Amino acid sequence: MGLTKSQKLLYTIIQELGGVNDKIKLAKFQYFSDFIHYAFHDKPISDISNIYEKRPFGPLARSFNVDLNTLISLGLVDQKGKYDYSAKKKIDNDLSSEELKTIKYVTGKYANCSYDILADITHKQIPYLSTNEGGVVEYDTAYNLVDEYPDYQNA
Repeated sequence: MGLTKSQKLLYTIIQELGGVNDKIKLAKFQYFSDFIHYAFHDKPISDISNIYEKRPFGPLARSFNVDLNTLISLGLVDQKGKYDYSAKKKIDNDLSSEELKTIKYVTGKYANCSYDILADITHKQIPYLSTNEGGVVEYDTAYNLVDEYPDYQNA
């Protein structure tokens, strides 16, 4: 089963949280994981070709819906109701220990935040502010997040 890195990231977030009941929150967790990881490791967890666009609720991976639907159609993620997702099968996602550290950091930091709080956080960050609505959010803007996450290195 040849999953993309962005699909592995989404799966791991869902698994780490024991399920996600909000699609916008899932998208924010993916953004935070990719951009915080880029800020500290010079590369996202997803493939560098995974493009984020500025949207009303914050940066959104262009492939987000396709990736999520792929995970569901492969039987790896179960969807109950409209936006309730849970990991169905255990997979070996071959993410690095640093990538897993970032995902655990993000889910631990933001698990109890509502989608509107997460969207508000993203709206105040340089990556979101650096482009126009519908424009590409460049990974290089992630370096501006280093000061916002001083506790990341010790996580």
